[in-house]
Amino acid sequence: MNSKLGLAMLSLSLEPIDDAIKTAREAEELGYSCLWVPEVAGPEALVTLGALAPQTKTVELATGVVPIQLRAPGLLAMAFLTLNEISGGRAIAGLGVSSPVIVERWHGVPYRKPLTTMRETVEVMRQLFRDGRASFQGKVCKVDLRLRMPITQQRRPRIYLAALNPPMLRLAGEIADGVLFNYSPPEAMAELIGEVRRGAEAAGRDPNELDYAVFVRMCVTDDPDSARAAFKRELATYAFVEAYQKMFARYGLEQEMAEVRRLWQAGKREEAPQAISDASADRIGCFGSAQSARDFIARFRAAGVTHPVVFPVGAARTNRRDFLTTMRGLAGA
Repeated sequence: MNSKLGLAMLSLSLEPIDDAIKTAREAEELGYSCLWVPEVAGPEALVTLGALAPQTKTVELATGVVPIQLRAPGLLAMAFLTLNEISGGRAIAGLGVSSPVIVERWHGVPYRKPLTTMRETVEVMRQLFRDGRASFQGKVCKVDLRLRMPITQQRRPRIYLAALNPPMLRLAGEIADGVLFNYSPPEAMAELIGEVRRGAEAAGRDPNELDYAVFVRMCVTDDPDSARAAFKRELATYAFVEAYQKMFARYGLEQEMAEVRRLWQAGKREEAPQAISDASADRIGCFGSAQSARDFIARFRAAGVTHPVVFPVGAARTNRRDFLTTMRGLAGA
């Protein structure tokens, strides 16, 4: 079995927490090495992982990801240190800069200087993880905090940056323990990983010590058309996020995403996802047999990914079934 295989626990937002805990236990028994809990509009990721921590034993517990603007850097550090204590040293701080829609419109928090904010947030968190004390005056973050909590775990929380484009990719190589890619095909991995490695080397770090993770959308199903259609609906919502627009343009999807936006803005929201071709969807995701999904994972590993994260997707009416079938079909991939 390969050493690292993650699982995105989207099912947590679709089922009662007791059922989600059972799913997490099964995933651990199946050999998944890390559970990634996303945070969009509920549930709250760190509270959820806190509930999973005492119910699991060995699996790492990662946020996948939390927007850094919604919590002060000191609070982020306290939260992940607390999770790390509860879990016996298994916490991963998956951090992202999200988007103006989520940060400003949904939560009413300013969205400014995302790269600077990420750099300064990580610096504050590192100080608190290492020393229990942070005194920092940056362009965005201003912190003077001494923690009053016992820190017993020798292994501190690891920090992973969600990164799409060269500046954030290079920053991940410079300051993070790992990087999390998203919505990217296997053939794009060499370029993305290369940017991260350049960032690490410029900072005097060994790029081989970083973990290279990627969300891999897939569905093990006998109805691939329905799963693919569900994936297109999800993917279409990212056509409006500037950072994703830049990344999709590098993959040759600029015209398709522009058509998604045009149809959406014209009020044709049911038609908009159809502007994404089946070929484009199949470059980024995999829908069909367990073997085809396992082969898809193998392509990511061959391209240098050290931590594929199975991200089950499926039609709403069969979501729970598709999640479990995909989770079980990819175990050990």
